[in-house]
This record gives sequence, C-alpha cells and structure tokens, in this order.
Amino acid sequence: MRRLPWALVIFRLVAAPALLGLALIGPSAAITAAVLLSLAVLSDILDGVIARRLDCVTPNLRHWDSRADVVFWLGAAIALLLMHPALVATLPPPALALVALETANHALSIAKFRREASPHHWMSKVFCLALWALFAQLFVTGQPTALLWAAFGLGVISQIEAAAITLRLKTWRCDVPSVFSLNSR
Repeated sequence: MRRLPWALVIFRLVAAPALLGLALIGPSAAITAAVLLSLAVLSDILDGVIARRLDCVTPNLRHWDSRADVVFWLGAAIALLLMHPALVATLPPPALALVALETANHALSIAKFRREASPHHWMSKVFCLALWALFAQLFVTGQPTALLWAAFGLGVISQIEAAAITLRLKTWRCDVPSVFSLNSR
C-alpha cells in the first residue's frame, strides 16, 4: 500500500504519452482523452491524500509529484493541440506565459535554495481543478470559452503565490499551504 502514491505519480507520467496517442487518433477519441485526463487529475489529488494517510510523504515523492505534473500537463497540452489544431491560435499565448512564470519560479528556487520549487500550495490545487475543467471541455468541444481566461487568471495567481512563498521561506520546504501560512519572522 505504501507504494500506491508512487504508482499514482507514475500513472500520470504514462498518461501523457497515452494522451498523445489518443490525439493521433483524432477528435473521435476526444471523450476517451477527457476520461484519461480526469483519471490522471484524480491520481494527482489522491497521491498526496493517500501518502499522508499511510504516513509515507517524503520530499522525494512530492518532488516527483511536481515533475509528473509538468510532464502530464505538457503532454496534455500537446495532445490537445494535435487533436484540435484550430486551438493553436488561442492556447499558446496564455500557455507560454504560464510556462514562463513556472520556469521563473523554479529558477528563483534553484537560485535561493539549490532545489526546485515544490510548494504544493492551495492555489495550485485550485488552478489544477480549473485546468482539468478547461482541458476536458477543450478535448470534447475543441472550442475555447471564458473558462480559458478564468483558468489562466488562476494560473497567474498561483504562480505569483508560489514566487512569494519562495521569497518568504528561509529554508527550502515542500507542502506550504499558502504564503499567508508562513511566519513573518
């Protein structure tokens, strides 16, 4: 049972190329892609919950959880653009802005602590849920809605909070619920 959180992280790593395979099938695989996306997001939610229940949370697990998230969402984004090429005109600008913010946060953490950022703060979880809803909707319909800009806004807020957490921390740590949960000392 103590390996289950790792299995869920690995599942997300495998889901990324599986989504790419579904994208190559085309829009007829959209529902299957949305289901796989949902299972992968569920694995992201459950890996931490299960690890805490089994008392097997480690910085290494949280670190790989973050890496799996990046690989998974990058794979999902590429799959989405392959399945619905018309989205190429809409998705890259906000996606690239979020990638730039994520990269800047990791660079900040590496410069400050010589380790990648891994705060797993609450706003990142809210952003993940918004991204889930957005990608599921885009896989199925291929049409952007206001959900795109809502998810983008939450992503920007999440990245700003992640940077603020890194700036306020005196020593590296993972699983910081919020910038407001840190001592001001």
